[in-house]
Amino acid sequence: MTMWVGRAASRLALRDGASRLLRTRDLVLLTLRSGAPRRVSKGEWESGTQDDREPAAEAELQCAGMPPLDGIFDRSGVVRRPPYRRLWREMWSLLADHPAAPDPAGLPPGRGHVVLVVPAFLTTDAVTRSLRRFLERCGYRPFGWELGVNWGPTPYALDGLRRRLRQLCALEGGPISLIGVSLGGLLVRDLAHDCAEDVRHVVTLVSPFRLPTASTIEPLIRLAARFCAPDIDASRLSLPLPVPSTAVFTRDDGIVAWQSCISDEAGCESVEVAGSHLTICRNPAALRLIAEKLAR
Repeated sequence: MTMWVGRAASRLALRDGASRLLRTRDLVLLTLRSGAPRRVSKGEWESGTQDDREPAAEAELQCAGMPPLDGIFDRSGVVRRPPYRRLWREMWSLLADHPAAPDPAGLPPGRGHVVLVVPAFLTTDAVTRSLRRFLERCGYRPFGWELGVNWGPTPYALDGLRRRLRQLCALEGGPISLIGVSLGGLLVRDLAHDCAEDVRHVVTLVSPFRLPTASTIEPLIRLAARFCAPDIDASRLSLPLPVPSTAVFTRDDGIVAWQSCISDEAGCESVEVAGSHLTICRNPAALRLIAEKLAR
């Protein structure tokens, strides 16, 4: 009897596991149909141009439980996706580029100002550790967001960021500065729109907030979109911030279109640095720029 029950339970577990795999497969197929890498011609590979996606794909993704992504990714060809070959450069730079940080002695003192640093998509506070260590050496009090992996604008992330902001403002006794890396920059801009009185300055690092954008990792973003808050207003990310801001970008970006990382709004200064997207947190030019801007 015990053996029969065990076999029945095993069959049920296998059936449940297969059902979950099929649902995951269907979700991935829907995502790939709407924005996956495919076999491309040599010209497309070199230029980074993209094809027109299937019109029904967006509706299918919404039926699968994903929020709409209208206006997020360019379909007109005006904003050109970085060539896929740049992904190899990004990976190589991540492994090989470890330059020394600038000497804090020649930079303005941080005077204990509190800074909240939000990591990039699919990364944690570990990736921003070199940036935070540098800011600490400059006299700032930098903090990670302490929310684990950044899956995007999920309800957990949005609520957690607002709690974190309140905690650090209480520590500072006033407004603090925000730094967002890549997708983290979109989250800090969203936070600054809602809590302008608690924010002194916003710095975005290779963050594609000027929508629409184009990205070599669009399929991954579409997969994660099913977990995003349904009421997130992506359209306001491009609107001018109510606080001073700095947008750092690089034309060597292999992840997102650099044109979507700049702004011409009155209170924002866009500054170019050389280097890759994935190593922006240890880019000496970017580090020096951040220390100078936060001191104002």
